[in-house]
Order: sequence, then structure tokens, then C-alpha cells
Amino acid sequence: MANKLATMWFDGPLRLVDRVCISSMLATDMPVTLYTYGDIPNAPPGVEIRDGNEVLDRALVHRLVPVAKKDQATWLPTVQFSDFFRVFLQRAGGGLWLDSDVLMFRPFEYPSDDVYFVREVSGGIGASVFYLPPGNPIIGEYERLLEQDNLVPDWLEFKRRILRPMWYRLTGTSYSASDLGITIYGNEAFRQLAKRYDLYGRAQPPATFYHWSDAKNFDVFRDVPWQFFYDDPCHIGLHIHKKSNEHIEGPEPGSLWHRALKDFS
Repeated sequence: MANKLATMWFDGPLRLVDRVCISSMLATDMPVTLYTYGDIPNAPPGVEIRDGNEVLDRALVHRLVPVAKKDQATWLPTVQFSDFFRVFLQRAGGGLWLDSDVLMFRPFEYPSDDVYFVREVSGGIGASVFYLPPGNPIIGEYERLLEQDNLVPDWLEFKRRILRPMWYRLTGTSYSASDLGITIYGNEAFRQLAKRYDLYGRAQPPATFYHWSDAKNFDVFRDVPWQFFYDDPCHIGLHIHKKSNEHIEGPEPGSLWHRALKDFS
């Protein structure tokens, strides 16, 4: 059994949510590696810092710049780069990927020779918890994609594969692959590829990491019952995807996040 965890922060100081969540990962006593392409002055003590170029050349970012949606150009390339990164981390044997904003409740084990990802409440495959054994065919899909002149994947559903490019062409709008959708290399890709290789049924249940999802995720910051996360071993962690500064810095006293700030900040 394997138990390594890894995440990535592209450059610069971590946000409060990431410092707290990475500290919670370390509190499980599982080895945690933080990959980066720059300096992180406030990394939690105990995390191993490594150069992200060991996994994936940062030059890929420049191929992920949207052309039509110029308002997304400041952040979308990094988001989509991280989707590629978590896949190539698996090729490198770097351990299970966790987004840097996953709050951990307990240690766990995952088999090194099998996939480990989690089904979302909506039925998709979440991108924030992801493991593939080296040599898994999903990794090969991304390797072949990077060899293309463009980065348009063949796993897109009808809307993004046919309708959106058609609309761009009819309106005379220049576009790049990144303009086809934020999640085309992440959640959408993992769902489609898991089905392509008959792996979807191996997904872990939502309760493991997505028990509070969508609008329910705001309960992280509210004074509602949360002790069950620590009492019930079916809950391993929780992705904090609703994370405005107002909520992260000023949760209600008695909330789960108020407790996390006390324990890990």
C-alpha cells in the first residue's frame, strides 16, 4: 500500500486556505510534497518542497492561454496546467494528488496498483483527489495530447467538441483549445476517460471527500454539526471549493473552519 500525498502551488505565498489545508495533510503523518515553480515563503513546516519541472515543464502554460475569453487569461492557464500536472505526477510516481485546499480528517491508504479518485455528488469524477498507477492508459492520453499541434482533446462531449467550435467559426471568433471550457483537462476529462477505460465504477463514494459540495460547502463556515467528519471513518477529507476571503478569514465561531483555523493556522 502507498500513502504519499502531493500538491502544487505555482508560485508565491500560499493563501490562508492552502496553508491550513496543507497543515491538515501533514497532521495525518502522511508524507506531503509541495511542488512549485517559484518561491513559497510561507510553506508549512514539514512539507517537502520540490521543483515542479521534475514533473512537467512550465512552458506548457504558454500553450494554455485563451484567445476568445481574454478575461480568463490571467488565471485559466495555471488552472488547466494543474490538471495536466496531476496526471503527469502519476507518471512520475509522485503519489496521490490532493488540491491544496483539501482539509484532511485522518490518514488513509490507497493501493499503488489501482486507481483512486472520487465520484462527485453530481456523478462526475472530482479532480481534487486523484491517483493513477504509472502506466495507466489515461496517462497515455495526455502524453499523446501534448504531441498534437493544438491541445483539443478527443474526449470532449458534443457541446464542447462540436457546438462551441462551430459557434466560434460562425461568428468569426479566433479561439484556442482553452476557450472550449475550464474543465476540459480536469473534471470533464477524468469522467470521460474513466468511462472510456471502464474505470468509472472504481470511483470512491462522494462522502470520502465531497460530502459537503456545491452550495452545501458553505456549511464549512457555519455553526452546524461537523463532528461526524472526525467520528465516521468514511469521511477522509473535504474539498473547500467555496472559499472567499470573507469566509476563510471570518467563519462563524463553532464552525468546522473555525476549528481548522485553531488547529492548523
